Amino acid sequence: MKKIQCTQCGGEDLYQEGNFMICRYCGTRFSLEKSDRAADTAISVNSDVEELLEKCKRDPKNARKYANLILDIDPDNTDALKYL
Repeated sequence: MKKIQCTQCGGEDLYQEGNFMICRYCGTRFSLEKSDRAADTAISVNSDVEELLEKCKRDPKNARKYANLILDIDPDNTDALKYL
């Protein structure tokens, strides 16, 4: 059986009230319903690359640093290679 522990205070004395578990020590409430938030999460590195390319244009003094960050994300990015 999995040990349930409060993420706020570390307490192990929890009780159920409706669809929630409540810590007797600090009163933190935890939902018992499975969260689908993680399934809806998407990571878009394209917007990060675009933002770094804009920084290369706006800040030519540090363009090499930004280009290297882009190449860490996308090693085949030809736009970033122009700034090396």
